[in-house]
Amino acid sequence: MFLSADEVTRSLRGTAGLIGRRPDALTHFDVSERGFWRSFGAVWLTAPAVTVALALERGAGSAPFQLDHVTVAVLAGWAAGFLAVPLAMIAVLRRLGRTRAYVPFVVVTNWCLATGLAALALPGCLLRLDLATPGLAALDAGAFLVVVLWLHARAARTILGLSGPVAALITLACFGLIAGFAGGAHVLV
Repeated sequence: MFLSADEVTRSLRGTAGLIGRRPDALTHFDVSERGFWRSFGAVWLTAPAVTVALALERGAGSAPFQLDHVTVAVLAGWAAGFLAVPLAMIAVLRRLGRTRAYVPFVVVTNWCLATGLAALALPGCLLRLDLATPGLAALDAGAFLVVVLWLHARAARTILGLSGPVAALITLACFGLIAGFAGGAHVLV
């Protein structure tokens, strides 16, 4: 599932439009069936974020790619974002009576997740390169996380036509599912 440069550019423009609260932001996303399946290709754009997460978890002096509980936990959280959340949203959207919004929701949130993970990798990368202190990297990562959560809630509110608190609950549930998968994999392995 390879993405064209045009598709990546349009989707990133749409994500930036959501951040900027532009009314035409959703028109940049391909919300067709083909676009739905291709949006899962955004997972490849998150490979640097996974590499940075593994490098930070391992610490200095060890290879970032080893098959152990740390790798399984990071990959479980990564997979949950792109697989478990879309599957769980089928039931949620049926319950809310908004099944027609499923494809646009998954397309937009896949691209928002890819963009958010890339942004969250930056503080870790700076820390790993000794260009930031641990406190500054944690502060930056926390700020980026707030923006990513806000972006997801904004997408949920815009696409699903929900009130702010309900969209925030859906966002927290999605990210709780991701954290649960990562934590569960860490404990089980």
